[in-house]
Amino acid sequence: MFTPSRTDGIIAAAAVCVWYHFYTRKSLPLPPGPKGWPLIGNVLDMPKSHAWKTFARWGDLYGGIMSITLLGQPFVVINDPAIATELLGKKGTLYADRPTLEMANLSGWDRVLSSARYGPRFKEYRKLIGRVIGTRQGMARFNSVEDYQANMLLKRVLDDPKALDGAARKTAGAMVLHLTYGYKINEQGNDPLVDLADKALGQFSEITRPGAFLVDVLPILKYIPSWFPGAGFKHLTKMYTKSCDDLAEVPFAYVTEQMANGQETPSYLSNLLQDKDISDERLFEIKWSAASFYGAGADTTVSVIIAYFLAAAKYPQVQAKAHAEIDAVIGPNRLPTFEDRESLPYIEAVCKELFRWLPIVPLAVPHRAMADDVYEGYFIPKDTLVIANVWKFLHDPEVYANPFVFNPDRFLGTNPEPHPIDVGLFGYGRRVCPGTHLADVSVWINVAKAAAGLNITRALDASGNEIDPVAETTDGIITRPMPFTCTVGPRSARVIQLVLDATAEAP
Repeated sequence: MFTPSRTDGIIAAAAVCVWYHFYTRKSLPLPPGPKGWPLIGNVLDMPKSHAWKTFARWGDLYGGIMSITLLGQPFVVINDPAIATELLGKKGTLYADRPTLEMANLSGWDRVLSSARYGPRFKEYRKLIGRVIGTRQGMARFNSVEDYQANMLLKRVLDDPKALDGAARKTAGAMVLHLTYGYKINEQGNDPLVDLADKALGQFSEITRPGAFLVDVLPILKYIPSWFPGAGFKHLTKMYTKSCDDLAEVPFAYVTEQMANGQETPSYLSNLLQDKDISDERLFEIKWSAASFYGAGADTTVSVIIAYFLAAAKYPQVQAKAHAEIDAVIGPNRLPTFEDRESLPYIEAVCKELFRWLPIVPLAVPHRAMADDVYEGYFIPKDTLVIANVWKFLHDPEVYANPFVFNPDRFLGTNPEPHPIDVGLFGYGRRVCPGTHLADVSVWINVAKAAAGLNITRALDASGNEIDPVAETTDGIITRPMPFTCTVGPRSARVIQLVLDATAEAP
């Protein structure tokens, strides 16, 4: 039994702990940043587009970790990959949650993996997706589909060289739809499911852009009636919700109909639906994990494929080196396959540089601090939104020489620069993208085929002068190269026959 003096000692020790937690920690400053205004904070400082560039400039002033506040909501922006690894990687559990983005929630996007709060559903999504594409060895079972669709990219481009965007979208969509739903796209004209994903993901990118909607900063606005001035976002949510619902429901209905008729093709979804007794909760997880798989895979490869055409036109010496390696290793009588990967180091370097040069997700989707934290004397309150400026990481001249120049050689030799995947390209900690291996193999096979089969040159203006394409991207969470022009043709007549032979029969 405790004596009064011992009890007093325990109470005093507890009081010290409470005082330390509630006073000492909270007396520490937030990370430095631009001085805001009373009440509204840094609302007026927020950039209207390409926020990663503004954040990078602020990082030069305030250091690798900085903060801003928007109407009382603290944001921490990380401009140093080592700090991102420390907080989001080593302390991954503390920062594994996502913020409550009201516009995304109102539009139904909280049901997909990238926006899901950290908890049992999130973990189950990752487990389901990881079972299919969680390792490079697991991805190998889909090599035939990947190889065929990369050959189809060549055919689509050669059939209509001016429709590069459509060819890239159709190729990425065809591949991930086959893996996820066993669906084979329409080759003639647009495919409805490819268009559906493109529309929905374009809206998702807009919805999740920092500062795009005031309701994310003032959640109380979600309760105002739709007729109230300033409630225009409520009309948008109806359209956005329809697109999000369709992303999951339309291909799900296709698979269930095929299964009912005994006509399904083995796929991620059909395999998971084989069980006879599936609860409503389990069905929800299966349906929305499939939509997450489909959405992420359909968008990632598109951006990188288009970036390859941009790089080849802008930097002809890079394409010349790629052609030389293909000619030396593969020769003129076949197209490259996955078996050639280890023999094509320059193509490998080109793929790494494509990921680095115009990163697909320049600002990683925000993490949320699940409890108070302290880093290097700075206080990070619970519910702070933490953003890793991946674009800054990959364009730091202290890490990547001449970072705005497309130069695959930086990844070759005895002292290569860091692989973009090791610098946060696909996220951190518990939020690392589960589709990393899917993106890796998809990009490689498409770039290898394009280098083998296509000659890409700069377009000419009305005066016959070359047009140097601009290396810039769209805005949003997920970006793509801005529209540009180039001229594309087969490297030889032999290539045309190789492509026709390779695409004569689908797997």
